[in-house]
Amino acid sequence: MTNHVEIAVWGHPFDEFAEGEDGPAEILERLTRLREAGVTTYFALLATAGMHYFASRTLGPAARELLRPLTEAALEVGIEIIPVVGLGQPGKLSRGLYEPPLEVADVPEWALSWPCAAWGENHEHAVLIANELIEDYGVSGLQLDYSRFPDAELLAKNPCACERCQNARLRWLGKPYPEPQDLRIPGVAFKELQMRMEFVRSLVESMRGLADHHGITLSVAVRGRYYEDALPEGQDWAEWCADGLVDEICTAPAVLSFGRFARYVSQHQRLTAGCEAKWLEGVGAEADAIHLDLDALERQSRFAASAGADGICVSRAGLIDEETAGVLRELAQL
Repeated sequence: MTNHVEIAVWGHPFDEFAEGEDGPAEILERLTRLREAGVTTYFALLATAGMHYFASRTLGPAARELLRPLTEAALEVGIEIIPVVGLGQPGKLSRGLYEPPLEVADVPEWALSWPCAAWGENHEHAVLIANELIEDYGVSGLQLDYSRFPDAELLAKNPCACERCQNARLRWLGKPYPEPQDLRIPGVAFKELQMRMEFVRSLVESMRGLADHHGITLSVAVRGRYYEDALPEGQDWAEWCADGLVDEICTAPAVLSFGRFARYVSQHQRLTAGCEAKWLEGVGAEADAIHLDLDALERQSRFAASAGADGICVSRAGLIDEETAGVLRELAQL
């Protein structure tokens, strides 16, 4: 068991602080409750659905300013606010998006607006936004999220057919797009994943350089299912960790059953062993399709700590009520 378990949370301030209820007093009250629950880090997602909630010359006018009052309140209560950045940030992009090979009916709408990691312009866009956050708000760190290609299951049927991905394949495949029978050849499947990993790693390296330039930390939120999701999506976070590209790994919560959770935690422990980066295991009070009761939350968190995790990251901050806060207070004392 670790001597101290760090408690971090992922937060959606635009949901937690409704318009008219987002003043300094309301934000201070909420962060005070989180700090009393043992939370020391708040990863703030500040861009969604084409809107952003911080000042940005790159993105234009903000829907609301939430980052400034968050950082001011956080200083008062002793919580670190870490903005989330990545390829998923909104922008006026007409090119450089994921493209299926044909007009496929089963491709979800969100995937068609996913900035493809093969485009250096998308990397530059993300770095520009990140640099503004550092310089304008004085944040001590950033968390890189959405640093990947879209969903692994989607990519298995429909690898990206954007211009850059097609051009890259011409070098190693001799044609712009793999046929289904091509991907059944181990060497072709390997080269396809290697291509994605190189594109995504380039973004991580750019963010590492930016973080080093400003002397701040770089955290990454990553897919918890390393072999099933992360690698097919180009997100080889174990390699990033081993190569010293990141300061912290936060694995996203992905499972309900304790047996499967324990298996993934053991995998994460092995993949991060010997790395200098901190490892925070993601647990979900309630996140998307994950609904975790308090007993399960506590059991998973204690197991992660016993396996050597430096802490946990709870999804999401807005769903932490008094009962959940009580559980977190106990966990913070481990």
